[in-house]
Amino acid sequence: MIAEIELVCFQVAGLRPVCLGLERGREFGIGIVIGQSSNGHFIQWRVMKKVLYFDAFNGVSGDMILGALINLGVPLSHLEAELGKIHLHGYKLVADPIEREGLFGINFQVVIEPEEGGHDHPHDPADHDHSHGSGHDHHHDHSHHAHPHNHHHHHHDHGDHHSHGDSAGPHVHRTYAQIRKLIEESHLEAGVKELSLQIFENLAKAEAKVHQSDLETVHFHEVGGVDAIVDIVGAAIGFDYLGIEKFYSSPLTLGSGTVTFSHGTWPVPAPATAELIRGFPTRLGEVEKEMTTPTGAAIVTTLVDSREPSPVVEWESSGFGAGDREIPGIPNMLRLMLGFSHNSGSRSGIEAIEGINAEQLVLLEANIDDMDGETAGHFLHLAMEAGALDVFFLPAQMKKNRPGMFLSVLATPSDVQRMAELIFRETTTLGVRLNRIERWSLSRETRTVETEFGPVRVKIGKLRGKLVNLAPEYEDLRKIARETGVPLKTLRRHVETKLDGLES
Repeated sequence: MIAEIELVCFQVAGLRPVCLGLERGREFGIGIVIGQSSNGHFIQWRVMKKVLYFDAFNGVSGDMILGALINLGVPLSHLEAELGKIHLHGYKLVADPIEREGLFGINFQVVIEPEEGGHDHPHDPADHDHSHGSGHDHHHDHSHHAHPHNHHHHHHDHGDHHSHGDSAGPHVHRTYAQIRKLIEESHLEAGVKELSLQIFENLAKAEAKVHQSDLETVHFHEVGGVDAIVDIVGAAIGFDYLGIEKFYSSPLTLGSGTVTFSHGTWPVPAPATAELIRGFPTRLGEVEKEMTTPTGAAIVTTLVDSREPSPVVEWESSGFGAGDREIPGIPNMLRLMLGFSHNSGSRSGIEAIEGINAEQLVLLEANIDDMDGETAGHFLHLAMEAGALDVFFLPAQMKKNRPGMFLSVLATPSDVQRMAELIFRETTTLGVRLNRIERWSLSRETRTVETEFGPVRVKIGKLRGKLVNLAPEYEDLRKIARETGVPLKTLRRHVETKLDGLES
């Protein structure tokens, strides 16, 4: 749908102009320019949301994400400047163009700078002997991605030991509490801080569970190093630079084979990765290597709600981030796809009208002919308590001339699985129909009206800034009616006489 809105426009990373919409001088939303009116002051636009899709056809890791972000247009200089706001030293960032099986992308590396008289090298676990001393130490075969700083945030040391510019050392074994303090005390943007801390918290919870450690004191070895912190914080910086509002992902390719610890051999995915991907769509893949690292899994699973339906998207561009080693016949890359969604968020494919909110919901339905009324009433109560947006039964004429009932439950996409399980558990149906729908609703607010019987809340609906609907809160009326003995219909009329003052 098209609307004419006054816009303030800007352009990012070679994409089509992105605009802030203004209607009568008020901020309205974000859209893409698709045409211009004759007077030059108004531009046709569509309200959309900027989305990023992780196409993890060959797995995902932190450095592959950063390589793909740079390929999408995030300047390396911007990453360097923003990462400089954290008290970390002894490293430099390298981003080289590279080709993998005909695909062109960026190979991103964190290079650990040498001590005086030392040697400059990318931090590549595949080049080191992974023999470890601590109880949780282990080694991996890294020949899949062989990332210069592959993050298997499992507790281990490399055969080489370094002491570099970072006051704590690039390979210091920091605790989660220390990493959190490092980020909190930085001068990063608030949104970047928040996302970085959220990713590290999820990673710390996975590590603590795997190693049966306390969350605050769990020790990270590689994840405590400069290179791993750069990966997670750098990804948050890149997402912030591109202005991403929503994230989606393909199933994560995990790989296959085994990973060997000092106390035994475990199958891929590694324990921390396995914990992070609980409930997230994955596939094993045919390559006998670790394809998805804990860092990559932590970033993606923190950002993506796998239960949400995929939106309709206009894709603008894509970027590829490469692993360090080639795998014959398979492009060792991650693809990030950047676009604008039509049907996610509060303005999904509708004409831009102030006061109209659009949202994607799911309608769960069932026809039931063998359930008694008491069970139906009990289910309705449970469904509303569980967060259903609406629940109702209608009488229905079923097969074999039996009277029955039609059940309808309205829920958000994130609640669909929970609601379906509740229907199966508490009703007698053997099946549930799912319909993805779009609901339009007025902007709402609640005000309180003082009456001689007591305060009553009133729900107000507005369209284009003007009040169009009013409704006294039933629960308030019912409470007063029970306490005073005044009929509810009398109370409603009394409140309605006082609503004229709410028109402004």
